[in-house]
Amino acid sequence: MISYSENIQMPLDLVWKNFIYKIEHPEHFVPGVSNVLIKEKTDEFIIREMDIEPPGGSKFRIVEKITHSPYLVKFLIIEHPVYSGYVDNTAEKISDTETKITFSQNWLNKETGEQFRNEEMIKNAVQKTIKFILQQRA
Repeated sequence: MISYSENIQMPLDLVWKNFIYKIEHPEHFVPGVSNVLIKEKTDEFIIREMDIEPPGGSKFRIVEKITHSPYLVKFLIIEHPVYSGYVDNTAEKISDTETKITFSQNWLNKETGEQFRNEEMIKNAVQKTIKFILQQRA
């Protein structure tokens, strides 16, 4: 598992609202996302399908089962061409005006069992999320 944390000068409730927004609007947070479709939505989970075209890579489709409860959103892979696993987005109150954001990624190659390790990608995801949240406040 890889993870990255960074603090943002923002109250926990505002960070949480953006985490919830991210579920249905990942294109603002994840590079290369298109064709987002919410296939199922219940009180317990959301099934989301989307295409991703990573920089320098080939477009692929991913289907995720997303669960959320304060202050954790879990993106569990249902369908992916290479990986199985999940990503957790966690928000933790530091003070009334500061929140710690942590993304943890636990992906395994379905063929080799090898752990996906791209620390730069998870760091960029946290920083892109923080940038989006701060822009919404401006």
